[in-house]
Amino acid sequence: MKAPEEIPEHMLQEYTMDGKARIEYKYANDCSEEIQELINNNFTTEIFENSLRRIENRERNYYGPTDTWLYKAFDKHPIAGLDVCIIGSTHPWYEAMCLSFGSKSVTVCEYSDRESIHEDVTYIKPSQMSEHTFDACISISSYEHDGLGRYGDPLNPNGDLESMAQLKSHVKKDGLLYLSVPTGYDKVVFNVHRVYGQHRFPLLIKDWKLLDIFDVSPSMFSNEFNGIHGSPYQPVFVLSNT
Repeated sequence: MKAPEEIPEHMLQEYTMDGKARIEYKYANDCSEEIQELINNNFTTEIFENSLRRIENRERNYYGPTDTWLYKAFDKHPIAGLDVCIIGSTHPWYEAMCLSFGSKSVTVCEYSDRESIHEDVTYIKPSQMSEHTFDACISISSYEHDGLGRYGDPLNPNGDLESMAQLKSHVKKDGLLYLSVPTGYDKVVFNVHRVYGQHRFPLLIKDWKLLDIFDVSPSMFSNEFNGIHGSPYQPVFVLSNT
């Protein structure tokens, strides 16, 4: 399978929100067999146990400062004893973090097949989500990809908004969502990710109650997002399903 390289002309207006978001192009084909094989190599007992050791020392993984902010979020809004769902996984880092912070169980919703690396970690497909509700969910750099085709999903200008709305039915009343997405000026970097600014972000969290932000910046929605390691603005938002 090959991911799309350009936005079809008839979808441009919706992707730009009638001109409110910029369009840039940067290509990734993460639905290829080669990439999926590399990702599958991350799911070993050795990598999982090493992640647990690093998390005990409050170390960071791929998303850098976002991990530090998630530690702080878990300290203030604990997940101990909760049934937790993780949206998307290419590495068992967040599975290990949830168990390290005392979650009762971890269920990962993932399009690709994953082998479980711990008795308290279960992997399910999106089609199986209707069977489950959770005390809390975690989405670290996931929803900004929905509807861009990078991972083999169909093109949908509002794929991210629809996914966030659907998640509400899988989180118990007053349950929590720990959400991290790139923030800055509104734009779509096709087909890699979206960046959420003052126009798109309120739509993303519509009908959720914002409880907390780690780490808040006054320029959160007015800075250029230059990638994971080039910008500090991929904060953690703690939301409640009220």
